[in-house]
Amino acid sequence: MKKVILNIAMLATMGIACSGCIDESFPNDDYVTEDQVDQMASGMDGLVNAIAGHLGMSETYGSYEFDLGYAGLGMIRDVLVTDVTIYSPGYDYFYYWASDTYLGGNYSTAYFPWGYYYKWIEKSNIILRKEFKESNKIYFGVAHFYRAWAYFDLVRMYEFKKTGVSSLDQQAEANGIYGQTVPIIRENTTEAEARNTPRAMFYDMYRFILDDLTQAEAYLADYRESDRKAHNIPDISVVHGLMARFYLELGTRFELAPADLSTYQSSGVDLGVASAKDAYAKAASYAERAIAASSSTPLNEDRWFGGSGYSNGFNSASDWMLGALVSKEIMSTSEWRNFIGHMSPEQYYGVGGISFESATNTYTNAYGAQRIIDRSLYDQISDTDWRKLTWLNPADEGKSNGGKYKTSVTDGHFKMIPAYASFKFRPKENERSDYSVSAAVDYPLMRIEEMFFIQAEALAASQGVAAGEAVLETLMATRDANYTCNATSLATFRKELMLQKRIEFWGEGILYWDYKRLNLQVMRGYIGTNSPTSYRLNSIDGYCAPWFNFFIPIKEYGMNTAMKANPDPSGSIDPWEE
Repeated sequence: MKKVILNIAMLATMGIACSGCIDESFPNDDYVTEDQVDQMASGMDGLVNAIAGHLGMSETYGSYEFDLGYAGLGMIRDVLVTDVTIYSPGYDYFYYWASDTYLGGNYSTAYFPWGYYYKWIEKSNIILRKEFKESNKIYFGVAHFYRAWAYFDLVRMYEFKKTGVSSLDQQAEANGIYGQTVPIIRENTTEAEARNTPRAMFYDMYRFILDDLTQAEAYLADYRESDRKAHNIPDISVVHGLMARFYLELGTRFELAPADLSTYQSSGVDLGVASAKDAYAKAASYAERAIAASSSTPLNEDRWFGGSGYSNGFNSASDWMLGALVSKEIMSTSEWRNFIGHMSPEQYYGVGGISFESATNTYTNAYGAQRIIDRSLYDQISDTDWRKLTWLNPADEGKSNGGKYKTSVTDGHFKMIPAYASFKFRPKENERSDYSVSAAVDYPLMRIEEMFFIQAEALAASQGVAAGEAVLETLMATRDANYTCNATSLATFRKELMLQKRIEFWGEGILYWDYKRLNLQVMRGYIGTNSPTSYRLNSIDGYCAPWFNFFIPIKEYGMNTAMKANPDPSGSIDPWEE
C-alpha cells in the first residue's frame, strides 16, 4: 500500500491565529472575514451556510483521500470500532486508524481531526462576535448549536480515558491530564489568550456546551422543520436530540465513574443534575421531546433500501433529522475523495467500487477496498430482520442476485461484490460512472431512530429495564416482527440494545461514541474473523481502546504553552494472532 501520511506543518487550527489564511473568495472559502460579511446583503445567511456547509465539504485540510469532511471523520471513528472492517487493505486510505499505526507525532492523522473542528468552531464564533439582534436570533441559534456539536465531539474524542495499557495510563497520570478535555476558544478569545489556554476540565467544558445548547434552545424554540430551508440547518427537534445525547453521556459517566460525579459535585459547576439517574432522566425527556417535535419517522424497509429502483437509500437528508449536504460545487475534484467511493460497491469509481470496462463488458474488483460488516456482528442479526439484507451473505458471494438483494446492478457487477459488503449507501440516481453526480450524496448526522435508542437506554437506567424494553420493542417492531427483548438486568439490556444499535447505525460514524462511553471492547481478532491480519486488534475488556483517545498535534504545544499532551496510542496493542 502506498503511504499517504506525510510529516507536514500544521494548517491553521484556529481562525483567530491564522487570519492570513483567509481566501478572498466568498462564501466558498475556509474562512470569511467580518468585513466580507458586512459587505454582503445576505452576510448572515452566508455565514450560516458556511457553518452548515463545512459538514459536507471535502479537502478541508489538504489533498488526502481520507479528508472527506465530516463524513471522513465518521469513517475514521467507524474503523476504530469492531463493526466496520474492509475486504482487502491494499487501497485502504483509513489504514492508519484501523491498524493503530502513525496516530501521533507530526502526522496528518493527528492534524486533520483537530484542525477540522477548530476551523468549524471559528465559523460559529464569527457569527457570535456580531451584535445580537432579535431579527437574527435564528442565525445565533444555529451558531450556538454547531459550536456545541463541535466541542461535544472534541470532548469525547480527546479526553483521555484509561486503557488498561499501563504505559499509556501511567503517562497520562504523570502528565496530569485525567479529566481534561480541549481548550475552549470563545468568540471573544484573543490570540494571546488562545496561545495560553489550558485544556478545560470536563465539568467546565460540559457547562460551556450546555450554555450553548441552552442558547440554541431559546433562539430556535419556535423554529420547526417547515421553517428551515435545508436539512443541514437544525430545528428545535435537532437541538433536543443533541441535548439527549449530551445527558446520556453525563449519565453514563457518572454511573460508571462515581469519582467523576464526586469531582463534579465539588467543582461548584451546575449542570442541572445531581446524579447519574438525574442525567438519564433528562436524556429520556429530551429524546421524547425530539421525537415529538420532529416530523421524521423510523425508516421502513422500502425507504431504507431506496424505494423504487433502489436509488435513494441513505443518500438524502430529507429522510433524517439532520444531515451533511454534499453538492457538486463543494465536492473534491478527485474521484477518490468522496464517501460513496469508499462505502458503496455499486459504482465504477473509488476504491470501494467495482471496475467496469465497457469495451469488453468486463467487471473486476480492481481495488478490493469495500467496507464490510464484521462477521461476528453479521452473524448476530436475526434472519427475520429485514436489515440483514443490507449486507451480502457469504453464501451468496459470486452468484447471481436473483432479486434477493435490493440493488439494480447487473449480474456481472453483483458477482464481483465480496461477502459482507453493504448495500446501505447508494450512489445518487444510480449513476455509476460520473462521480460528480453519483457521489453528491448527503451524509446522516442524526436520525429519529437514535432518539428511540437513547430514550430506551435512559429509561432503563432511570426507571427500570421494563420501561426501556417497551421503547426498544416499539422501534424494533418496525425492523423485525418477531423481535422480543428478554433482558433481566440493565447490563443484559444494554448489551441487547447496543447489538441493535450497532446494526442500525453501521457506517454512520456514531457507534464510536457508544463504545467509548460504555468502555465496550473492540474485538476484531477471533477465530473466523473477516478482518485483515493487521486490523485484528482487541482492546482490553472493561477499558477504553487506546486508539479511541485521539492524539493532540505536536505543533499545538508550541502554539499553546498551556497545553498538556495525550500519550501517543500508536502500536500500543499488538494484532491478535490465531
